[in-house]
Amino acid sequence: MTTPFPEKNQPSGTGEKPGKEGWKEKVLQLFLGSNDPLRDALSFATGFASAFLPPFGFHSILVAFLAYLFRLSLPIGLLGSWTNNPWTFVPVFLPAYLAEIKVGAMILNTKVWLPNVRALSHMPKDAILAQVRSVLYPFAIGSAVFALGAFTLSFPAAYVLIRWIKAKRGLTPP
Repeated sequence: MTTPFPEKNQPSGTGEKPGKEGWKEKVLQLFLGSNDPLRDALSFATGFASAFLPPFGFHSILVAFLAYLFRLSLPIGLLGSWTNNPWTFVPVFLPAYLAEIKVGAMILNTKVWLPNVRALSHMPKDAILAQVRSVLYPFAIGSAVFALGAFTLSFPAAYVLIRWIKAKRGLTPP
């Protein structure tokens, strides 16, 4: 991929690294370097939706598989997936995962009891495994619902944003 503004993406000849603006430009070039905002929005939305799915630590592999399968942009998909990271896990995704379990339990019409961490630390191994099994199906169903919602909301938002940025910079696709 060629970048329309290579001089902004390169460090200066003095050996310094690109600053905050250089980083923003590199991320923007992922979206602006392509002539297909629909594909880019689909790529981002697919990655963002995967962040709500349960394969902890394997979101990147899932996005790589989906990008290959549907011919999406892997870097843009990874950017969407990496919204679930160590800095956002506790304030954003942990509450979302707990809500996913509750939504899944409502859909399956089951009761799920979430023990506190202190109770889990005193439970025997068999009781912990039973607790995990009781939460697994509601979590899977709730995660699918949340991922579908995340995709449904992020796709049009990403598409409009990409088109707006391209129009603002005079890079509207043909």
